[in-house]
Amino acid sequence: MRIKTYVLAAAAMTMLAVSCDRNGELMETELYHRADSTAFAFMTMDAELPSGSGKVASEVRSGLSEVIDRVLGYVTSYEDERFFPPFDGDADDTGALLDYYRDGAFGIIARKAQEDADERATYIIEDSDLTDEQKEQILADFPRWEYDFSMKKIDDNERYVVFQSMDYIYMGGAHGGITGEGCLTFSKKDGSRVTDFVDASRAAEMQPLLIAGLLRYYSENGYDTTWDELKESLFIEDGFIPLPSWPLYPSDQGLNFVYHQYEIASYAEGMPSFTVPYADIEPFLTPAARELLGL
Repeated sequence: MRIKTYVLAAAAMTMLAVSCDRNGELMETELYHRADSTAFAFMTMDAELPSGSGKVASEVRSGLSEVIDRVLGYVTSYEDERFFPPFDGDADDTGALLDYYRDGAFGIIARKAQEDADERATYIIEDSDLTDEQKEQILADFPRWEYDFSMKKIDDNERYVVFQSMDYIYMGGAHGGITGEGCLTFSKKDGSRVTDFVDASRAAEMQPLLIAGLLRYYSENGYDTTWDELKESLFIEDGFIPLPSWPLYPSDQGLNFVYHQYEIASYAEGMPSFTVPYADIEPFLTPAARELLGL
């Protein structure tokens, strides 16, 4: 089975809501774009953070800054290794904060890409089975590392605002991958982040909703199948679908589920995602989620 790989299948992940906050206005944000490159590395950074001075904007900005630190402070790390210290300047100076993490992250990526290129070059040059012409061609075609950082507002209404943390990284292998922390939901009441939308201990009771959502995802992407067929190809045990590692997030249509690459399916099957209407998911919502959604 092979379907087109989607960065994110759910349309709500890429659309900005047009509803207003409690003051009749969207949360004001500041957009930041930077790019840098070397012979063997390329990085882009597109970030959107609250720009207001009010309590809610400040709390949301602080929460997003913590995510930026976790993502960029450990970029390319496989063993939870931090590569540079957290930003210690003015937390409200968004430009300085983002410049700091861009410089730190790109420095790591550029250094590791150069080390990778140097190591590859050594093997090529020392390979006696290759002609000088072949060596020259291979050295000229070395892959360049790429890292695209993205932090963007995707929904904003009177009760909550949602930002999406989703990056792409390629380190010279067969293909790149998606990183980041997914969709981050903040209450417009006090700026606090809501992370637990459903009672995880009741995942077994939610199986019919998860099965229906996955079947819908595959059907919408051109692969009509039955659950008996699908569960044999998924990376799950005994047909049990776990909740996603990325946080669930709300939208006008319902609660959105997004599974990371390789979390329950092969790379070629993308990032399985679907929306469960509130009428169906409501029995499993946490008190915090009910309050946020006004249910």
